[in-house]
Amino acid sequence: MNSPWLIRLNRVDCITLLSVPLTLLAVHEVLQQQLMSALALLYLAMTADALDGMLARRWNLTRNFGRYLDGFMDVLIYLLTPALILMQWGFTGAWLIPLMLMVGCGCVRLSVFNETGNLGEDDADEDTSGGLAYQGMPVFWSLFIIAPLLWLNTLGILPMLAAQILLATSLTLFSYLMVRKARFFKFSSLKQILLLTLGGFLLWALASPEDSLAKALLNAAYLQIPVVIGGVLHMVVVSRDYLPGLAKPIWKTAFGANKTWRGFVVVPALTAAGALTLLPVEWLLGDRSPFADHSLLLAGAIAGLGYMLGELPNSLVKRRLGIGAGELPEQGKVITIAVDQLDSAIGVAVAYSIWLGISTDVAVWYVVSFPLTALIVKDWLHKKALKSSAV
Repeated sequence: MNSPWLIRLNRVDCITLLSVPLTLLAVHEVLQQQLMSALALLYLAMTADALDGMLARRWNLTRNFGRYLDGFMDVLIYLLTPALILMQWGFTGAWLIPLMLMVGCGCVRLSVFNETGNLGEDDADEDTSGGLAYQGMPVFWSLFIIAPLLWLNTLGILPMLAAQILLATSLTLFSYLMVRKARFFKFSSLKQILLLTLGGFLLWALASPEDSLAKALLNAAYLQIPVVIGGVLHMVVVSRDYLPGLAKPIWKTAFGANKTWRGFVVVPALTAAGALTLLPVEWLLGDRSPFADHSLLLAGAIAGLGYMLGELPNSLVKRRLGIGAGELPEQGKVITIAVDQLDSAIGVAVAYSIWLGISTDVAVWYVVSFPLTALIVKDWLHKKALKSSAV
């Protein structure tokens, strides 16, 4: 049967396309003059861009379409949006010439990459002695060049004219190196990649104003920490069958066998313990923390209770549809997995909104970002044999 769609996207393509909403949100921040927030969001988009190629090779999902799609995302993340950031910052007039060079040379470099790939991908390549490497300086270095100089200017350490001269010089050299036929180092370690991309997001989000999207996303990620710790510890309790006397369904007919009294007792307690691990960070954040003026212990317990309560409506619906506890239906599997991640996220976001009074932006970011966090954590738990499946 012929498909009505141009192409069928795989898992890696979906990860690549995460760059689209993040880059558009960065453009939104640029138009609001929130330049550091825009840079922070671009560093998050860089995370997705860095992971897709690595995961494509690991999952044996490499194909030409993925390379072309990645190239289009690179133009958005590393060329056009940074150019817009610099123009909003004041890089106009004659200063546009280095920007034009950067965008033009970047497009040439990406076009060549679409044809040749990385050095070392072809065994017949004479330059494979050092493993995979880039041919020509990669375009993502635009963010490493632009962000620090803009930050120094924002802090008042680097005067405007000096920052413009440094940027013009750096971008001209960068443009030259992008199209020069030379070998450039390629990051191959996941730890290196995450340190650079997530570390950059953290740094520039902290440098952003309180009303920025990046700061809202950072607060949402921070609020997830107690829930993640509590969830991991809960899986340890379940896998080792601690407190077996409490492992009884609260209402088997309605919610299934997996929703037990043990969960409702243990998860809030462990999430409260997870919140207490934030005490050193709270001391540093002071009034800037979303937990400010609230008991960490109580806030963690309420988040854990929200997590458990948020799962009940979904469990009730699945039992009514005849879907067993822990099972996935043959039809609508993707939707079921998505809802399984969203239900608890909504429960925690509502709990935090009521108790902490977090803003709508932070609550929405919490719900949107938590499913990805949950899937990563569940995959790790599955590899550690603490969970029967990765979903």
